[in-house]
Parts: sequence; structure tokens; C-alpha cells
Amino acid sequence: MRRCRECGFPLRFARYFDWRSDGTILGTDRVRMQSRITFQERGEMEGLFDDLSLMLGISIEHILIESEKNIGKAFYASTPLRYLKYAPKNPRLRPSWVARTAVRCVRSDVAGLGSGIIRAESYDAAESMVLRISNPVFIARTVGNSVGIYESIERIHGMDYEYRMDDGDLLLTMRHPTGGAAAEPLSETRLHLDEIVPGEGPVTFKRCGSCRTPSEASRALEWDLGRGTITNRLTGKREVVGAVQSVNAMMRELEAELGEDVLKLLYQCQKELTRQQLERDSFDRGDGFWDRFLMSCAIRGLGYPMGTDIESDAITVEIANAYECTLYAARIASAMEYYTGRISSIAWEMRRSDLCVFTVSCVP
Repeated sequence: MRRCRECGFPLRFARYFDWRSDGTILGTDRVRMQSRITFQERGEMEGLFDDLSLMLGISIEHILIESEKNIGKAFYASTPLRYLKYAPKNPRLRPSWVARTAVRCVRSDVAGLGSGIIRAESYDAAESMVLRISNPVFIARTVGNSVGIYESIERIHGMDYEYRMDDGDLLLTMRHPTGGAAAEPLSETRLHLDEIVPGEGPVTFKRCGSCRTPSEASRALEWDLGRGTITNRLTGKREVVGAVQSVNAMMRELEAELGEDVLKLLYQCQKELTRQQLERDSFDRGDGFWDRFLMSCAIRGLGYPMGTDIESDAITVEIANAYECTLYAARIASAMEYYTGRISSIAWEMRRSDLCVFTVSCVP
């Protein structure tokens, strides 16, 4: 893997990842398709939804998987896999080596996102496909993406699937539906991808003079494409690249299926997760706390406020590009509680996908 001579950042990802001055990151793939991405610790999203499942007393994996299927279909349309649509429908003319080759073509893309190593274990045209993913992350997202891609390749809906862990690997089996008509995907009409609109803002990164990667990113991030992992050198934790469209699709589907009160629970779950991270890393509570915290969100592509009004026991935030409004507000609330040592409450003035205004204040 070629690296920048000045900062050591992998040149491939310096070309693909664009840290914007509005606190977002745009990822551009090999076919020039853009998506907004974030870097988050492995286990953060899983932990968020695991906590929600415990609170609700039910499994929500099927909802997350269904919401991810459209993300998988979009990924399919942007990679060499899309050429499989020209393959003959006759199973005898679609040998297993074709599918194995196609999976190999996207293996480096999946590895570059920190999502592990994907292999095709078997493929029987018009019948089934088995994938093995080593070093997997966020099982529901991986399964949903894979099922969406496979449905696109096979040109059918309602795929049967099952998955399990096998010696640390995720083993996913997908089959054509049997025993009647294929089931329609859950809430197909509300599963859609958000439009990507590049923006500008007040964020200034210290950047490498050669590849223009922010110095904080080049110091922190280390890729191991052989294992499909990204490690943060500063925390020792594994990082994963995720699509903002994916987060919003899952949140939208959870709210639609479980009601708007689920957002309150997710707010509490994210607030607790962020507090644990701040305490683990002993985040500096000294002068300039809020500048440091907001920049730590921007370097991860989570967004940056258009304006803030900061007092000793309250902060008002106006933001148009939060990666997800509820989860971003929860991070702010967690930072306030960490900084002051007091419990907080939140008041929403505006809560739209394109503009959020809220105040987090300490409870008297």
C-alpha cells in the first residue's frame, strides 16, 4: 500500500476521503460515487442498538437488517458487482467462479472500510450463496448489506437468510425463497438514501502539505488490509467507516416500526456510550473544552455547528449537517454532563434532518 512520503497516510484513502470544512467527510469510490461517511469505534453502533434491545425487551435485528438492504443495493450499483446483471439468467451459464471473482473484486473495498475480509464460500445460481466474513463488524449491517447485494444480483425480493458465528467469522447463507411467493421487503417505500450535498464551513484542519489529509487523521489511523481492519493508534481501538445514509436509514426504520418514543431511548443510550468514551480517554476538561470536543466530532465526520451559545451550565447548538440529529445531540449532552459533573436536560427548538436547534442545560 503506497503511503504519503510526508505524513505516511495511505494515498488510496487520501484520494477517496475528503475531510470538509463543515465537519463532514465525503467518500468517493472507484466509480466516482460519493457518499457521506463517518469514522466510529467498532462496537459503538452495535452497543447502541444492543442497549435499545435490552430496554425494549425485544430483538430489533430484523429491523436493522431490513433497513440496510437498500444500502447494500446502492453499494451493488457502485461496484464491479453491477456487471453481474448482464450475466445470463440460465443457472448453467452462471458458474460459481463468476460469483467468487466478483466478491474478490470488492474485497479490498470492504477491507478499506475496516469491515473485515469477505469471501464467497459457495454459489449455486438460482439457489443459494454462502459468504464468510473474517474480522466482521456490526453484524446486522453486514447481513443487511449482503442480502441487498445478493437480491440485486439474483433480481429477486424476499431472500431467505441465516447467519451465525463460526470460529470468529461471520457465516452468512442466503437462499432463494421457497414454499410460495417471495415476501415483499418490509416498508419498501420508506427505505431510501439521502442525497449527498457537499458543504463548506468554519472548520480548519492542520493538513499534510502533500496529500492534504488532516494531521490528526494521519497520526491516528492505521490500515491493515490483510485483516480488513483500521486501528486508532491514539486509543488502541478498532475504527470502522460507515455511511451516514446507513445510520439514517436505521433510525428512520426504527422510528417507523416502534414509534417516535424510540428516539428518546436512543438518545439515552448514545449519551451513556459517549460518556464512557470520554471517561476512558480522560478527555481534557480544561480551557477550550468545547472547541476540542466539537472538533473531535468533526474529524470523525459527525458534523459541526453553524453556531453555538455556550454558558457555564448550558449550550445551544444550531447544526445543519449532523450525521444524525438525535445521536449528535446526545453526544453534546454527554459532553455537558462530563464537563460539569451534573445531569442535563434537552429542549428542542427545531428538529429536522437538515437543521437542528437545541439547548442542553444542567438540571438545577
